[in-house]
Parts: sequence; structure tokens; C-alpha cells
Amino acid sequence: MASDHNFEELEAPAKTAEELHISVATLRKYSLIVEKVTGNKDYYERTKQKARLYSAKDIEDLKAFKALSKKSDLTLQEAARQVFAISDKKTEEAKKSAKLQKEVATNTATVDADQVVKLLTMLQNTIASQNKAIEDLQKQVARVEAQNKKLIDSSHQLAEPESEDSKEKVQTNEEQEAATEITEEQKSEQEAHEEILRKARENEEKRRKQKVEENIHRTLAQMQIRPKKKHHWWDRFFK
Repeated sequence: MASDHNFEELEAPAKTAEELHISVATLRKYSLIVEKVTGNKDYYERTKQKARLYSAKDIEDLKAFKALSKKSDLTLQEAARQVFAISDKKTEEAKKSAKLQKEVATNTATVDADQVVKLLTMLQNTIASQNKAIEDLQKQVARVEAQNKKLIDSSHQLAEPESEDSKEKVQTNEEQEAATEITEEQKSEQEAHEEILRKARENEEKRRKQKVEENIHRTLAQMQIRPKKKHHWWDRFFK
């Protein structure tokens, strides 16, 4: 019975007792009766510490056991025999059904063995055909690549003279652009030099005009000075 719980969720005694609304001690008592009636000390799963664990089916059986013992005049042992005898019978029927299904599956596997061999043979033939097709495709790709390489090499050889002419044209254009830039630079320098000379001449002309104007003003000022009155020696006797 314990092996039937391997893939089920199991509850600890405290949780199970809470669901049954009994104490843990009463649950232990019920479990001992079940193990005695079924003759299986390993009826319930156990932890490494030997504590019992209960599956959902175990809990349902214990609920039925508890209800039957409360409602009838049966003893706990008699109620346990009725509940767990039925449960064990269902378990045996389930085991027989599983065994029968296993035998059918085994027979089916034996019958299908020939078909499996045929399928494997067909698969191997298909793989061989695919490998042959892949090999042929690789050879075809290699031939196309070789042809493409020849075409590319030929186009490069034909393009070489034109490439040299293009280089010469580019070089000539670059030289012309460089000469134009030098001429522009020389022109800019000449214009700057002429501008400096023009400014110098303008400044010189301004200084000359200013000097002339100063001379004129000085002359006019001198002309406007009144001459001093001459004094005679006898003038002092008339003062």
C-alpha cells in the first residue's frame, strides 16, 4: 500500500488529525487498528523518523471509518474491516487492471516490433538519399563558385587600363585644384599688400593736408597780430 503513494501529496499526522477533527493520539490509535486489520505494518507511508504520512485516499478512508464507528454498534475493529476490506478489494482490482494493461502493452510492443524495423529501414534509406542530394548540391555550388571566380578575375583584368586612366585623370584634377589654390593664395596676398600701400598713401596724404592746414592757420594768426606802437624819448615828459 505504501508504494501506491509514491507520487501523491502526503500529509503529516497533525494536519491529518485536524482534517478528521480528532487528536493526534486518536489518529495514531485508528492507524494501528487499520494496520492490524489489513495485516500490513507498512500500510501508511513513513518519514525517516518513522512518522506516518497520509494520502488523500487514506484520509477519506479514515473519515468513513470514523463515521461508521460513530453511527453503528460496530467496534472499531469491525468498522475498520468493513471500510478497509472494501478499500483493499478496490486496490486489488486496480492492481489487476494495471497488470492487464501492462500485458496488453507488452504484446502490442511485440507485434509492433516488425513495423519499427521497417520504419527504421525506411528512415535509413531516406537519410542516405538526403546525404547523396547534399553531396551533389555541394559539388554544384563549388562549380558555380569556380565560374564566378573566373568571371571576377577576367573583369579585373579588363578594368585595369581604365583604372590607370582614371588615376591619371584624378591626379591631373588634383594638380589643377592645387594650382588654383596657390593662385588664389597669391592673389589674396597681392590684394592685401596693395591694401596696405593704399592705406599708407591715404595716411600720408592726410598728414600732408594737416600740415598745410596748420601752416595756413599759423600764417593767418601772425597776420592778425597788431604791430606795437613806437615810443619816442620825449613821450615820457608828457605823461
